[in-house]
Amino acid sequence: MDGIKHVSLRALEARLERAVRLKDRLLALIRLAEELAGRQTERSLALFAEAERLAEETRDRRGLADAIRGTGSCQLYFSNYTAALESFYRALSIAEETGDAECEITILRDMGHVYVRQSRQDLALETLTKCAELAELIGNHRIEASALDQIGAMLIGLGRYHEALDYHWKSLALLDGTGWARDQAITLGNLSNTLQYLGRYAEALSTLGQSSQLFHSRQDSRNEGICQLNIGVLYSKIGDYPNAFSSLLASATIMERVGDKLNLAIAYANLTNIYLQLGNTEQVADFGKKALAVFEEIGDKRGQAAMFANLGEYYLDQGQRYQAKRLLKRSLTLSREIGSKDYETVPLIILAKLEVDLGKFTTAERLFQDALAIANENSDRDRTVAALLGLGSLFHKRGEPEQALPFLERAVAVAGETHLRHHEQAAHQMLAETLEVMGEIKRALVHSKLASSIKEEILGIEKQKAITELQTRFDIEKLGKETTLLRKETEYKSLEIERIAMNLAEKTELIRSVSRRIKKIVKLRNGDEESHEGCEFDTLLLELDYSAGGGGMMFHNEFQSIHRNLIQKLLKQYPALTFGDLKVCVLLHEQFSTKEIALMLNVSTHAIKKHRYEIGKKMKLEPRVNLTTVFAGIV
Repeated sequence: MDGIKHVSLRALEARLERAVRLKDRLLALIRLAEELAGRQTERSLALFAEAERLAEETRDRRGLADAIRGTGSCQLYFSNYTAALESFYRALSIAEETGDAECEITILRDMGHVYVRQSRQDLALETLTKCAELAELIGNHRIEASALDQIGAMLIGLGRYHEALDYHWKSLALLDGTGWARDQAITLGNLSNTLQYLGRYAEALSTLGQSSQLFHSRQDSRNEGICQLNIGVLYSKIGDYPNAFSSLLASATIMERVGDKLNLAIAYANLTNIYLQLGNTEQVADFGKKALAVFEEIGDKRGQAAMFANLGEYYLDQGQRYQAKRLLKRSLTLSREIGSKDYETVPLIILAKLEVDLGKFTTAERLFQDALAIANENSDRDRTVAALLGLGSLFHKRGEPEQALPFLERAVAVAGETHLRHHEQAAHQMLAETLEVMGEIKRALVHSKLASSIKEEILGIEKQKAITELQTRFDIEKLGKETTLLRKETEYKSLEIERIAMNLAEKTELIRSVSRRIKKIVKLRNGDEESHEGCEFDTLLLELDYSAGGGGMMFHNEFQSIHRNLIQKLLKQYPALTFGDLKVCVLLHEQFSTKEIALMLNVSTHAIKKHRYEIGKKMKLEPRVNLTTVFAGIV
């Protein structure tokens, strides 16, 4: 938890302690419970329960709806979907009864989230659409944007990627310029998922980068770490292992600091996969053991199943077949224990490859077919292609190219549709080899050329990406240096003008003070009659008045030198401005207040207000326009 959140929690807890009236205590309970949800969820749940009792006691129906809704949100964090929905239905009934539209739209959004997690797409779409429409009606753009974003996320699961993209863009359009950085960051993360499904990996990376920066600006370390984790996974997916390694290591560092053990283990698991691809034996074993240890510590069987599969593949590559088979079977056992077929696909495919190496083609075919069925059921295109390539390779090795052909042709089609270029290249190459065995040389040549073309394209993209990355880093460093120099120059100029103005104010006050004293002396000595000595005094007074009023040529020259660019811009656009006007304009540009400018120029605040009005007239601005804002926008 970052420092800002600690302060926020302390403030909320202090507010609760100070609350004397029951209504104030109810509001404080709900606010603190909302802040704790997702971090200290057990405590949050207890606070919501206390708030519900207090709302019942005070017959505060709106407070009751908020408390019950909060209880539902806590159940959602615990994945208790039935209990969460029960609370949401109760809260929604009260919100509708009291006409609390703000509470109603929040409940509808959370209910939609539950339906998405339960894969009840029709109910999710209906609920979230109703939420978005009601939010638009009452002008709550934040909830409207959240509902649209969730609709987009749900459509991804239905394979309706282009529609999902539209919803994410609509959500971002509503959030643009609102300052709701966290909402923008979440939507950008979901947009990135959609872009990945469409094969637009460069855009997906850029979007995730923006999301990470927004979380960083809010000092939301945990979500920043999750973004870095997703960036690392995406880099790994496209084969950019150096960048993947950098992002995943950054994520692991953050997760260790904030105590998020689940995402720490996931980062370790992905680092294991990278080293697996790079063939770094020691690091595979090291990070694999670290990931397994954390998964076991938190009792995450899904994570353990995935790690056993990855380590099984590693030991298979090392030629340790017995160890590989043992780990892969443990992975399958755990996957079936938790009833999650998602985690069965990988160990099935790797076990099938092991059986092929052992010459057990019948067993291998059965395993590949099982993996293919699960991948199709889960719309997992990546694993679908992997299973199809496995079957194609199996029949090719068994000397049955006619059997291999349909699997390889389908692998080419699926990989092409989903822009899995590495898989597509492998499928074309394997298909070319199969067709060559069958004697179809012309077709084999076509697929061989396509495989070579995709390989060159992949190499070209990776080369261009490396060049672009170097150029971007150079541009960022250059811009950073220029910005630093400009900031220092601006700070120097601001200090210089402030010094000159303050010196002038002090000098002016001194001169006027001397002038008043001289006048007093002249009156005392000569009365109303003029004398030669009085004339000398008059001459001196004129000189003093000139110095006080004009400010002297030295100030004029220094002032113009320091703010030459700004003065030139103002005179070019507004030639009617005098030097006196320009002094006020520059001080407004430096963000000095009317009172501060009056002190610097040794005049009354009323005089400066009048001067500002005259400047506005010369610039032909509306009377209501704030001059400080206008000049702050001039660079």
